[in-house]
Amino acid sequence: MNTKRTFSRKLFWLLGGLLILVISGTLGYMLIEGWGWFDSLFMTIITLSTIGYGETHPLSPAGRAFTIVLIVFGTGGAGYGLSSLTLLLFQGDLPNYMKRRKMEKIIGRMSNHIVLCGLSRTGLYALHELEHSGQQLVVIERDESSCISRLGESDLPYINGDATSDENLMAAGVERARAIITCLTSDAENAFVVVTAKSLNPKIMAISKAESESTRKKLLAVGTDRVVVPSRLGGMSLAGHVIRPETLNFFEHLHSHYQDTFRAELHHVAAAWEGRTLNEYVADLGNPLMVIALEHPGGEVEFNPAEDAVLHAGSAIMSISNFQ
Repeated sequence: MNTKRTFSRKLFWLLGGLLILVISGTLGYMLIEGWGWFDSLFMTIITLSTIGYGETHPLSPAGRAFTIVLIVFGTGGAGYGLSSLTLLLFQGDLPNYMKRRKMEKIIGRMSNHIVLCGLSRTGLYALHELEHSGQQLVVIERDESSCISRLGESDLPYINGDATSDENLMAAGVERARAIITCLTSDAENAFVVVTAKSLNPKIMAISKAESESTRKKLLAVGTDRVVVPSRLGGMSLAGHVIRPETLNFFEHLHSHYQDTFRAELHHVAAAWEGRTLNEYVADLGNPLMVIALEHPGGEVEFNPAEDAVLHAGSAIMSISNFQ
């Protein structure tokens, strides 16, 4: 949105400046020499362009003085305007404007996508995982340099602007999105984005980063569906490497060495599957997977469940499957 306004403003002032020079020169010759508008326009153009065809008609002393002023001031202005216009159209603003227009069309066709707000360190990790899993994604980032360095060479659509702005959220298609992830550096801004997104799309899933446990509760209170405290997860991981290193090393090894081949999933059993078997549920998914555990509604967890295990509404199936 900012790119469009900047391009239009620059183009308006450059074209307007060149037009003022031509009109001023034309009117000057018409008033001083009494020429017709076409001869005056021709004389102005050949003077500003320094072509040097000669005088259209013999000039009076006043006309020659006006020509000197037009050459001294007008030629420099015309040269600056034309060079700036060339840069605008071919090296900077126009390519950026066209890229922005292309992104707007891509975003306009998106639905059921994910909106990622903020390319903080946490946001960059989230971006990597979302891109890797092949999700439809739109990024909103305030810092233009981060957008260019992180996303400039990719085809990933992004909005360079403030994620707390309704305009930018709507430009990212938040009303059609299925989820929004907020990774801004301020918890207050994260909360504001969640409230705004929920007002534009009440059905959207909102997942947010929090800096502390107290702000986690506040984010949940304003309607955030899931809140992650990175420092808490990091601390638990550090302690886990001492308490149960084999388990963590196993999963980290899988994630780092085979991240392109598998994914862990949690399937929530709907009421329609009440009384049916685990084998029927897995067959209905159509993808080969390995069931690790079955969590029953009461909280009891059954590891390596049998194929004929009976499902209930509210059960959760933990599995590992290949990327499709």
